[in-house]
Amino acid sequence: MHKIISFGEVLWDIFPEYKKPGGSPANLAYHMHVLGNDSILLSRVGKDENGSELLQFLDQKGVLLNNIQVDPTQPTGVVTVQFDGDEPHYTIEEPSSWDFIEATPSILEDAKYADAICFASLAQRGEVSAASLKQILTVTPLNCLKVFDLNLRPPFINKEAIMECIDLADVVKLNEHEYEMVSEWFKTNSLAEDLLERNQKKTILITLGADGSAMQNANGYVKEKAWPISGKGDFVGVGDAFLACFTHLKLRNTADSHILKLSNKYAAFVASQQGGMPEIPESLKDEMN
Repeated sequence: MHKIISFGEVLWDIFPEYKKPGGSPANLAYHMHVLGNDSILLSRVGKDENGSELLQFLDQKGVLLNNIQVDPTQPTGVVTVQFDGDEPHYTIEEPSSWDFIEATPSILEDAKYADAICFASLAQRGEVSAASLKQILTVTPLNCLKVFDLNLRPPFINKEAIMECIDLADVVKLNEHEYEMVSEWFKTNSLAEDLLERNQKKTILITLGADGSAMQNANGYVKEKAWPISGKGDFVGVGDAFLACFTHLKLRNTADSHILKLSNKYAAFVASQQGGMPEIPESLKDEMN
């Protein structure tokens, strides 16, 4: 069992016909837990009905609540989700409780023994949360796997902070659009190659939608096609499920030839469901362990 910290937002995704608990770090922490890890979600909710409902939901899902803080003044996060075809678009309320995540003594102690820490760009839009993440990263052990999910959500794009995180991380996940944008920031036509020149231990993941996913590291380039999606899901949280499964498998030293294939299969199941934290069949869990 690996100790994995997931830092950032937990919130309500408000769809046209229903609402579901979400937030990329919360989705990731849930899947890490489902896959059998010691999963720690460091987040913050408001002292309101939405916050109480989120805590109740996460508790029912088995996600530990120890490091989910309750803010007495700021509201629980809410995101409105609208669709252009199958592509979701998000309106993210600001400020929200997760903009004020604190680096408590408890989480700083946990971070000293973390096998991996997962963080994204959105949760760093607030100065308090951004400073807390930096503090936590300074106490993680040298062998702690640092996993960065770019997860761009306009207008909350801090170019300098994102580039710093990319340099710091051992694993960087981007989609095709994000890869092109970041390549422009780094002024390169070969982003993955340039990042690997600076750090041979780095892994670059690119999600390709219906075309699957790709990975580049010191061992070379691997691409795997997507698995068929059986069912009508909403595609929310698919990238989070993919990254959670990838991180889980990487910590288990899964071979490059299998890690993308398995991660794509896990993500395809989540794509067939509603919301980012669906029930996962035991048979699928067994395949990942």
